[in-house]
Amino acid sequence: AQSYCQGVIIEFEGLQFQANLIVLENKGLDVILGMDWLTTNKGFIDCFNRTVILTHHHGKTIK
Repeated sequence: AQSYCQGVIIEFEGLQFQANLIVLENKGLDVILGMDWLTTNKGFIDCFNRTVILTHHHGKTIK
C-alpha cells in the first residue's frame, strides 16, 4: 500500500499552495508536482528559460 499525505502546504515566495502527495521510495527527489497540480495552480513551464510560473488562487503570479 502506498502512503498518502493529503492537504500538504507547500510555500513558494511566501504564498501557500496545497497538494496531495504520494510517498515514493526515491531519495533523490523531494516532491514531484504533476500535471494535475500544475493545471490547478495555472502552472506554465518555460523550458527555454528553465522556469515555472504559478498563479496563486488570490491572483498573484510567481516565477
